[in-house]
Amino acid sequence: MILKDQLYTIVRQTETENSTVFSVVLNPECFIYKAHFPGNPITPGVCIIQTACELLGELEGRKLEVTEVKNVKFLNILSPLSNKDVDFVFNSIEHAENYIKAKIDVKTGDELFTSISFVCE
Repeated sequence: MILKDQLYTIVRQTETENSTVFSVVLNPECFIYKAHFPGNPITPGVCIIQTACELLGELEGRKLEVTEVKNVKFLNILSPLSNKDVDFVFNSIEHAENYIKAKIDVKTGDELFTSISFVCE
């Protein structure tokens, strides 16, 4: 399932020396939030990982799939009501012959929601 333009919308992409940042806006009206949880929406962890994968695909110019999650830390609840604007910060992207490894932080300002390290093909 593609979450772009349903769960989130890309606002901008910023390149720095050390990272690539996708600023996104979460859509509190998305059907996912109707089930998780009505009246108190929380972004499911699997949706955070899928969004990171889709954004990596945007960088690579192709559709990718997560094949392995090396490490994931859910540090704070990500709600579209209290934190609608979120940054996916790609701190490291390593290309190999058949896969791509990435390390991403999901945050708003200094508040860190999730740190992810995964492999995509």
